[in-house]
Amino acid sequence: MVWSKRFLGLFMLCLMAGQAAYAQSPEETVRWIYQSMAQPGSGQMRGLGYLSSPEQRAHFFSRRFVQFLAANDSHGGDPATACITYGLEIPGNDFDGAEILRTLSLSSETLEAGTSVTATFSTFGTPARVIYDFIVEDGFWKIDDIAGPGYRVSLIPCTPKAAVTAGAGASSYCYKARDDSLWLDLAPDGSAAFMFDSWQANGHHCGAQGRAVPIAGGWAYDENVAGTACHLEILLTRDQGLELTDRDGLCRQSMCGARAGINGLTFPRSGQVDCASLPRPQY
Repeated sequence: MVWSKRFLGLFMLCLMAGQAAYAQSPEETVRWIYQSMAQPGSGQMRGLGYLSSPEQRAHFFSRRFVQFLAANDSHGGDPATACITYGLEIPGNDFDGAEILRTLSLSSETLEAGTSVTATFSTFGTPARVIYDFIVEDGFWKIDDIAGPGYRVSLIPCTPKAAVTAGAGASSYCYKARDDSLWLDLAPDGSAAFMFDSWQANGHHCGAQGRAVPIAGGWAYDENVAGTACHLEILLTRDQGLELTDRDGLCRQSMCGARAGINGLTFPRSGQVDCASLPRPQY
């Protein structure tokens, strides 16, 4: 049987994608990124375009980075509002994959919180250096930050479009799901006043209000009650709803009854309602 060069190229690319999924080290993941860029096929099947696709990103990126990617996706690639519109693995929007592969050199450094892999290469004769920081999450090495010429992802502010432009002149967003409700008021500086109520099993209740600051993928609210620090995040979900996270359970102590909880409390996009249908908060 005779296989065309194009088919062989695509076949090898699929094999390489599988290798990326089972990479044993951060350096192997970074090497795959640049090896794949020298292969034929769609840009969405190569490099970070493949690893950061919605169906793949949770396997390769930390939760923090996934939130950033989801927030950026919500802008639909609009260059006027998107947080990033360029490839993070290369300088500029064009590259010579063969030259990158030929000149690629990787070095690793152990960090306090993980490990860092530096990729140095050239493309179209221009030297480049991109740094990938990895941490261990859920037992696997995952990309937590990327730094290149003039940028570091963790320093790029990124607010979900749904939280900024839900309608002409709109600044309030309200959700109702069964016995749960959420009201979000956005300020010009990106912060958000919020109030939520959740009536759960056996009549136990969770509720709070305050002002949250913008973070990648949503907002964060911090308070200290009787010496206990509470960190609550309001995050945009993949379907552009909102989810409350209380990972360490400390907000539950001050915001909930004995048998109620906050972490994972979700308000889907389908539950968005006219704010006039809910009591207005008294912040």
